Amino acid sequence: MSTRELVVVRAAPGCSVQDGGRPGRLAAGLPPSGPLDAAAHAAANLAVGNAPDAASIEVPLGALTVCARSDARVSIDGEPPVALAAGATLEVPACARAVRYLAIAGGIDVPIVLGARATLVVAGIGGHEGRALRSGDVLALARARSDTDEDAPRRGAVTPPDPDDPAALRVSAGPHLLHLPPQAFDVFLGSTWVVSQLGDRVGVRLEGAKVPRAPARDLAGPVPLVRGAVQVSTDGAPIVLGPDHPVTGGYPVIAVVHAAAQALLARVRPGGRVRFVL
Repeated sequence: MSTRELVVVRAAPGCSVQDGGRPGRLAAGLPPSGPLDAAAHAAANLAVGNAPDAASIEVPLGALTVCARSDARVSIDGEPPVALAAGATLEVPACARAVRYLAIAGGIDVPIVLGARATLVVAGIGGHEGRALRSGDVLALARARSDTDEDAPRRGAVTPPDPDDPAALRVSAGPHLLHLPPQAFDVFLGSTWVVSQLGDRVGVRLEGAKVPRAPARDLAGPVPLVRGAVQVSTDGAPIVLGPDHPVTGGYPVIAVVHAAAQALLARVRPGGRVRFVL
């Protein structure tokens, strides 16, 4: 019997193994990790008969090429699954979406660390050796379920954002509006923002207008943070925190991006535009 393994032939910077993450561990000093785009991650897994939070490969802003050492069923972003024969290679090409997911029937079988298989690079835990994937890495695959219903309904592939229409990100008002000038929230909601090149799984910086700050009313000390929190930096730029965010911070939080909108933001490539709506 051939070994159930997947070999990384080429990987763009930042490719990593991600599952559903580590929710509920902020008090222990751990961010949730997990996928940037939870909808696309779940869609890819469901397409091959996995649980929606199974471990797959996240591919941000680039391409991934893998080679199978045994027959496997795979899906990219929830597209109809395809059979990958032993010895065959598969490329996940870059596309209009900023992040893509490769799911393999059975899931990636890396060790569970602190409740999840998700890679947390800033702490060097989870995934494959606690780091981003690179050429030559060999990933074990779990055994695919034998009771998978080939005709079961799937979530379907996700669609890319429209480059001509700023993505509307739904938010709730943040806890620190009193630490910002009265007009700050109006500027925040009334502006169109550009996704900066300065972004990763920790957070995404947005460029455009400057949200007014009131230095004399800055926070007295570090406060707890959650994924989707929008901090206002000292130069007035919003920073939307991602799955590997710091668990505390000192910038005021003007808003919190809803979970579905976090996935939408993850699909927007640098240079793309977003706006915020209540």
